Amino acid sequence: MHELALNGVVGIDFDAETVSDALALLSGPVRIRLNSGGGIAFDGTAIHSVLSDYRGHKTIIVQGIAASAASVIMMAGDRIEMSAGSVLMIHDPSQDITSYRGTSGEHRRVADSLDKISDAVAQIYAQRSGKPMSEVRQIMTAESWFTPEEAVAAGFADIAQHDSEQLAPAEFDYRAYAHSPSNLIQMSVQNQWINDFSKAKTMANQSTVQTEASETTVTPPSLAPVMAAADRSDPRKELKRVTALTNLAMQPLAQRMDAPTRLEGWISEGVTFEAAQSFVLSELAAQSPATRRVPDEFYYGRNSVGHSWDSGEGLNSKIVDGIYSRVNRNHEPTMGREFAGASLSEIADICLQQNGKSTAMASVASRVEMALHGTSDFPNILRDVGNMALSTAYEAAQSAIKQTSREIAASNFRALHTVKVSAGPDLEEVNEQGEFNSGTIEEGAETFAVKTYGKIFGITRQAIINDDLDVFSNMFPLLGQGAANTEAKLFASLLEENAGLGPKLSDGKTLFHADHGNLAQVAATLSVASLGTARVAMRRQTGLAGEAINVVPTFLVVPPELETLAEQVLTEIAASEVANANPFAGKLKLLVEPRFTSASAWYVCAAPGAPDSLQHAYLDGVAGPQLFTREGFEVDGIEYKVRMDFGAGFTDHRGWYMSPSA
Repeated sequence: MHELALNGVVGIDFDAETVSDALALLSGPVRIRLNSGGGIAFDGTAIHSVLSDYRGHKTIIVQGIAASAASVIMMAGDRIEMSAGSVLMIHDPSQDITSYRGTSGEHRRVADSLDKISDAVAQIYAQRSGKPMSEVRQIMTAESWFTPEEAVAAGFADIAQHDSEQLAPAEFDYRAYAHSPSNLIQMSVQNQWINDFSKAKTMANQSTVQTEASETTVTPPSLAPVMAAADRSDPRKELKRVTALTNLAMQPLAQRMDAPTRLEGWISEGVTFEAAQSFVLSELAAQSPATRRVPDEFYYGRNSVGHSWDSGEGLNSKIVDGIYSRVNRNHEPTMGREFAGASLSEIADICLQQNGKSTAMASVASRVEMALHGTSDFPNILRDVGNMALSTAYEAAQSAIKQTSREIAASNFRALHTVKVSAGPDLEEVNEQGEFNSGTIEEGAETFAVKTYGKIFGITRQAIINDDLDVFSNMFPLLGQGAANTEAKLFASLLEENAGLGPKLSDGKTLFHADHGNLAQVAATLSVASLGTARVAMRRQTGLAGEAINVVPTFLVVPPELETLAEQVLTEIAASEVANANPFAGKLKLLVEPRFTSASAWYVCAAPGAPDSLQHAYLDGVAGPQLFTREGFEVDGIEYKVRMDFGAGFTDHRGWYMSPSA
């Protein structure tokens, strides 16, 4: 089999042209070994397109890492393998190209291009994994890192190798990513890896390396003399020190003190984190308020589109990250560590100052009042903190049954219909006269509609002045859990309608009915034998034209009372005889629903959409609860509205089977 190696920075060490040229010389199956920390987003999608057009079978093996643009390339494989110890990272595409004072039109063009490539990349991930776009966008936004096993479970890879050779991740400055593992950050620092996405600069650096090596090396400024030297004998402690110093140097306040240029000296000289932190704070205190803003030439030279070092949305994101660590103690702040100890009134001060408002003569109460009811970003920051608390709790409390449902789009609150093929999907032989038999596509009679669920509450001005975060740490998580519980109760209630036989379908019969071939004749104890009966019934299901559709059981859904028995039934046993082997070991995924009222009924169902049975929808594809704010009228502070537009329903009986209550 032919082999192709793609190592290094995407768009610099290899691009679409070089990959296309290499593939032009090959035919048939090809094995592609990929090891890249990322690179230029546009080149990543271009290479994915080139690989997708190759007619031979492609096996892509991730060796080391496939991050950012490289993860897009990886998705082009017909078979994707993750080597032992390798890493996959998926995030929203970004671009750092603005090194000048750009006009608003130039900035918008860059933002528009990033939006387009984000949509294209999300489609690639969704197509590969089978996940809905809404879930893929959440994975991208969160900057998600996967081990080989996690990548396979998420549908982004096929095989997780365990006995393959472990290779080091490709050269890349992994400090560019918000959630890079500490070992990658340490490698970047120790090896002095720097990202430079300019091919001209890369070639120039290669041609002048000998000249530069002969020149006198200028020692980077650090702390002289060295203060509080660290004990560097313990590798684990040394790793923590390097990580802490790197995080400190990347913080906006530390960057004003040129901490990034001092970082190498801090690491090599053994400076402790406490000493470096003390130095930064002392330098900040020595500066007057009038000189603490970054000069324009420094700001515009370092800033990237859509992210400010000391103002705007970039600052807001850092503040939200820091404040949320006080709301959720399990949240480790990444980009907003310096705001983790700030009070809400101090955040109000910062917002007012960024908005050009003087707070020197105002009381705490007056400053909070100004921040709440003026044009500052303070209300937006509080909203975003609330959204994080709401979303985290919502994601943690998801319904088990939701995994069996296919998400579809809803553009309004009207009844949603499904499409059914009435004459069977098979192609039929065309006779000598060239006549084609006709099949029809009809709109299914089963419908469901999206409905609105919500709550309104407020946070008072007094709570903000008192720095009371209870509303964020208690109320928002409760509402997030409540939103997930609302969905879960709707799913469970659908199955238990009509005395447990499910909702009535368009044929006038309940979801589970003897005529549908999906209801056990009598209540059966959960066992290998009863699961075998359920599997046969599902395999024997037929389509509208009577054709076999071969429904494959995927999930076993039970109440808590049957959980232990279900685990025993699905457990893999090392049997000495064929008769004792468990045919369902590893075949069905167990889902437990505590909201079922029956303690003995159990269900077997197919994967979402195979065939379509249970479906759910969010209005305009906006999943989960959404948070809205306005200035308080009845509440002296801010009013919040939590709203969720959601609906669910069964559109067909063929994907589910039930053994009724005893």
